[in-house]
Parts: sequence; structure tokens; C-alpha cells
Amino acid sequence: MARLLLDTDAIIDYLKGFDSTVSLITDRHRAGDTLCVSDVLIAEVYTGPRPHDRPQAARLVRACTFLPTSAEIAQQAGEWRYRHARQGLTIATTDALIAATAHAHRARVVTGNTAHYPMPELSLLPLARRGSSS
Repeated sequence: MARLLLDTDAIIDYLKGFDSTVSLITDRHRAGDTLCVSDVLIAEVYTGPRPHDRPQAARLVRACTFLPTSAEIAQQAGEWRYRHARQGLTIATTDALIAATAHAHRARVVTGNTAHYPMPELSLLPLARRGSSS
């Protein structure tokens, strides 16, 4: 059983009813994997939902395990940003923090934005992003 840190796009796709994302998250949960969120993800999720979507977003976030950040995680995020910037690649602070949190807690990042996470130390679970149930 694995820890899966949901990226913001995974939560948004789930809430919008994208069949492939809903299936992946549901199947992994049923298989015994632990679905996780971080502080960055929670802040990003609450930035976008319309008022009538907030209760469903809140239920999903509360159903997940919270992976805390730390000074060491923040330092790792900064080091990754520095290293990749020297290679001509800009990584958003939020993505670097999500990646460092996942790495520190030995979690895979569930994301449709795999290009946002070029760190070879990181394990990703890509989203297929096909279809919507709406």
C-alpha cells in the first residue's frame, strides 16, 4: 500500500467528475492506498471552487491524510528550484513544496502535470485525463 499525495489538478478533476481521475482515485483508495493532501494543496483547492462546490471539496480534503511540511521540506523545495533554475527550468514554489512534501513522506504525486515535477528523486502517478461524467 502506498501513500498518494494528490496534486491540485487531481482534486479539481475529481470534483469535476473526470471519469479516469475518479476511477483512479477510487480504485487506489479501495486497494488500500492512503490518499494524502498538503497545506499547499489545501490552499490551492480553496482558491478556485465556486461557493456551491466548496462542501464537496471540503469533504474530499477532510477524507485525506494530511502530510505536514517542515523547515527541512521547505529547504528541499528551495534546493530543487535552485538546481533546476541553473538548468533553465523554472519550477513554481507551490510545485516544489508539493514535491518535497511527497518526497519527505515517501508518497507518490498524483498529477496530470508531470512536467511540473522533473525531480528524478520523485515518484509520480500520472493522470490519464480522459472523459467527464457531466
